Amino acid sequence: MLPREEEGRSRLACPECGWVAYENPVPAAAVLVTRGRAVLLCRRAIEPFVDSWCLPAGFLEIDETVETAAVREVREETGLLVRLSGLHDVLTVEDDPRKVGLLVVFTAEEVGGELEPGPECREVGFSSLDALPDDIAFQNHRAVLDDLRRGRNRWATDRARRGS
Repeated sequence: MLPREEEGRSRLACPECGWVAYENPVPAAAVLVTRGRAVLLCRRAIEPFVDSWCLPAGFLEIDETVETAAVREVREETGLLVRLSGLHDVLTVEDDPRKVGLLVVFTAEEVGGELEPGPECREVGFSSLDALPDDIAFQNHRAVLDDLRRGRNRWATDRARRGS
């Protein structure tokens, strides 16, 4: 593999067969589960941002839809079973040191399960939107929580403004 100019960028490519190695964002899903004015958060037990709080979230597996991944991540990280109820936002992830991602954020309703931390979490619980922890991992999680606290949904607002 050698670098070559391809579509206006330097990309690694095979000089023999011409195959180009494209580096694309990795899809991930996050979920907003609320109880009144409280939102479900997870204290991370893994890097990056170990011991910081975040939304239940994670990368898609190869055989999943983004919706399936969202429901799975909530169950694995918090023990709760949820039903997705809407789309909150779609954001580019630029502050994860592992890779650039594309984060699809859903809203969801609890339908069962018991609240308990999974293997990637030190603790899980509902936090008041008016008193969120200071140490929220990932800039997108902070932005989404701020939108939720203020009653905003950027996706719905942008779609309404575009007339979609």
